[in-house]
Amino acid sequence: MTLKAQNPLLLAEKQGDASPLFIGGNQPTMLVVMNTQQSSVFLAPQPTGPLAKQGARWAVLLLHGFTSVPSAVLPWGHALAAAGATVHIPLLSGHGTSVVDLSCTTARQWRIDVQQALDGLFRQGFDHIAVGGLSMGGTLALDAAANRPVDVTFVVNPALSFKPLDCVGAIASSFIHRLVPTVGPLAGDIKKPGVSEQAYDRTPTAAVHQLARLFSTARRRLSRISAPVKLYWSTQDHIVPASSAKILENNTSSGLFQKVVLDRSYHVATLDFDAEVIHEHSVATLMQLSGASDDS
Repeated sequence: MTLKAQNPLLLAEKQGDASPLFIGGNQPTMLVVMNTQQSSVFLAPQPTGPLAKQGARWAVLLLHGFTSVPSAVLPWGHALAAAGATVHIPLLSGHGTSVVDLSCTTARQWRIDVQQALDGLFRQGFDHIAVGGLSMGGTLALDAAANRPVDVTFVVNPALSFKPLDCVGAIASSFIHRLVPTVGPLAGDIKKPGVSEQAYDRTPTAAVHQLARLFSTARRRLSRISAPVKLYWSTQDHIVPASSAKILENNTSSGLFQKVVLDRSYHVATLDFDAEVIHEHSVATLMQLSGASDDS
């Protein structure tokens, strides 16, 4: 993307290698440095995992949140890969590079990113495919489930609505983004001491308007989802209001919807005290849906 010097969001960013990073399913971590261009992540299935031993070929598409990067859901991805699933965590457009890039990205592009990544998994002939995400990643996962025949959707504190005051700002964002190009950060809501989420330290106002458009699109299509939806919901969330969970529950078939309450975590529960709850429940769900048993 060509940046114009008069752009008020122009930042000096160090650009790194944008090629995909492949990591074995038994690897513990990935080095991620903000202000360096990030990469999508591919995790190979652990052949000794319970899913792999049962011969269940699962692929899981995991999606990070608004202004964040794949590392926000990477521990979850490792848990799924260790169980024997192939995991893809794409870097969404406008993320992991600069605030300038995010300010120029549309909701449509995020949706295209996810649909293309999901279609790539479908072409590989897996037996089962799941999609999951955190916050805006959860929004995109629900949108994808409404448009693609996935087997299950996992969402951690998905964003489908704004808090009342934030709603006013979201409405105004389409008008004021040239006068107020950025606002404060929307990431890092974690209860666990010493843990941080890698994300932009500013939020482009134009992107908030696109976020509102994404919410609207996803809400309209919730009734189309025909596969199970697993909601992991933090009782203390300082970013996404409780109304988002209500919207999801009220617009999803009761036979498909399940809520798992997280009492010890804030918004970024994938990096918080309840991360293991998410890992264990999602793996157990894949086992159940593939007909495998936990003690196999």
